[in-house]
Amino acid sequence: MGFLGWEIPRRCVPRSEGFSRLAKQWIIASAAILGLTVSALTWAQTSVPTGTSTGQAIGAQDTPIKTTPEPQDTSAKPAADAKDTLVLELPNNQWWEGPVERVRISPDGRWLLVNRTGSLPALQLYSLKTGKDDRFTLMSDLNRVDNAAFCGPHGIALVGERIAEDGWFLPHNDDVLLSSLPADAFPICGKDEREVAYFRFGASDQEVFINLNGRVRGYGVSGRVIGMAFSPDGDTFYDLLFEPSGQSSLVRINVNTGAAKAIANHLDANPQGESLATSPDGRKIYLSLASDGAANNEARHRPDADRWLKIYELDLATGARRRVVDTPGQDNNAPTVVGNNLYWTRTVYHASIVLLPAVGGDTKEIVTGGQLPMWSPDSKRISYFFGGMRLADWALNWDDAVVGIDEQGNIASQPSIIVSGYGEDFPPAWSPDGKWVAFHSHRSRSPVPEYGVGDSTDDIYLRRADDVHAPEMRLTDFGWETGPAYWSPDGTKLIFGSWDRNGQPDIGKLFVITLQPDTGHAVKAEKVPLPSEIRSAAWAAWSPDGQEIAVEDDRGGEDRSLWTMHPDGSHAEKLLDYKGTTHDGVDWMPDGKSIVYSALADGRMQLFDVSHIGGAPRLLSRDSANLLHPKVSPDGNWIACTRLVQSKQIWRRPLN
Repeated sequence: MGFLGWEIPRRCVPRSEGFSRLAKQWIIASAAILGLTVSALTWAQTSVPTGTSTGQAIGAQDTPIKTTPEPQDTSAKPAADAKDTLVLELPNNQWWEGPVERVRISPDGRWLLVNRTGSLPALQLYSLKTGKDDRFTLMSDLNRVDNAAFCGPHGIALVGERIAEDGWFLPHNDDVLLSSLPADAFPICGKDEREVAYFRFGASDQEVFINLNGRVRGYGVSGRVIGMAFSPDGDTFYDLLFEPSGQSSLVRINVNTGAAKAIANHLDANPQGESLATSPDGRKIYLSLASDGAANNEARHRPDADRWLKIYELDLATGARRRVVDTPGQDNNAPTVVGNNLYWTRTVYHASIVLLPAVGGDTKEIVTGGQLPMWSPDSKRISYFFGGMRLADWALNWDDAVVGIDEQGNIASQPSIIVSGYGEDFPPAWSPDGKWVAFHSHRSRSPVPEYGVGDSTDDIYLRRADDVHAPEMRLTDFGWETGPAYWSPDGTKLIFGSWDRNGQPDIGKLFVITLQPDTGHAVKAEKVPLPSEIRSAAWAAWSPDGQEIAVEDDRGGEDRSLWTMHPDGSHAEKLLDYKGTTHDGVDWMPDGKSIVYSALADGRMQLFDVSHIGGAPRLLSRDSANLLHPKVSPDGNWIACTRLVQSKQIWRRPLN
């Protein structure tokens, strides 16, 4: 562990057009999310024209500012298709975990597999006919299932444990049998379980393996495998490869001869991985891409870029592609062909910054598209990050803005960019004297093609608050999935959460940086010695007098605990246990008598407060959406928070 006190000149200053784009109005919503109850599963068989949408009712006194920019029109956009059918909707009450939820549709169109991050159950199987979770079918006769993949026209491959057997189990008649597949394999099947292709997670050598009737053959590939598919007759295998440059290629392999050929290069694919689907006649393949042309790494970092995933139809003979599904402001991906129907997944994500009275009550929307608010010391401004949750550019496109707020909680000024650069930027926190802003960033010196690669950092930065062109000082060099930084009331320390590079992933620790207030240089960085009862520190906040910190402990799954302690980790007291779903957030009331936090209430994340010495919590909100990341204004009048409605939708369209 170490700390840095040197300055990094800005390589990506705020873009000159940022203000005008920031102020454009663009509501990302649809009729399906109005009145959404996130604790329930929404199931429908209703035909809805593509692109039909309606604004989310917000009830604000002012017209909210839209910080998600309007996408550019292109002549390649497909016309709305009245035959599109919403089959199933899965609401989500988490935060960033919702968009990265992996959804797969079975080849027969009967089932849906869902992999989730950070919640229980992490793996679920839904019936597309009933819309219900079917754990019995998923488990088969195994006593533990870690992952699953559809295999053949009707089967499911499972990785897990059955008595003394452990590994991948492949379907066989009405049973599953232990296979020879490596436990770290990611498999897909051809016509049945006798034809399997896979790659291995984390392997140093990029290689695809094809198992044909027990004969395994490996194929070296020039890129990371992000998608695989067999042709309908099983004679051809396709793999989508992501290259370090950010470009992707589609390669065809003859499974009988081993002959390989690239059939499409310079594709703008999703680095996180995608489904491929072949047409019934084997002449076309369906995949999701962010644009019609080659990937542009500079564009990946723009909050306003129209780089949402669209479904394309690619001609396997010529390589020509045609856009067939495109919803502005929403990702469409994971295509599957079932008979003469195309199925796919659409990610609905509507975030905003809202205010509610500190004593509790209704919310009013201030900034559409903003997330994770921070107050200025005079309670007259709020900073936040903006930029959609685009899967193809995950977190690269997040910049920070600031908006003025008057005493009545109304908008007092148009938003302006305060932090901008290459990489994820979390909102800046003002020092108590207002001279500095501190923020977490994955800052890199040049555009990168995906999260966390190249010279990307993961650290806390400091900059003069009143000069967006001032040099950024990197305060740490040990960050690993670092969170926001918060100032001590005396302005000499910053506290933040991060994984420990010498420790276990997914386990949050707390760190404190001591600063020279005049120069901003770091004096020392220390890890807070937390009590052994705390599993993972997800959030922390200073008390108004600086004598205590409040800590949100992620116990695993949905279990959370709220603690108070001295900043050195001593005198720890647990206030209460509760349920949460993500990095929920915590803050103090300015009088130091109570703590505000976010927790589950009837399946939605809502705001509560509790006495700083413990006791019964009090519900502050009854919102129809999820409320996260509460921050109390220094004058004690308002609570700002992230309001979030999100879901995964399954759509179907007949193929011409």
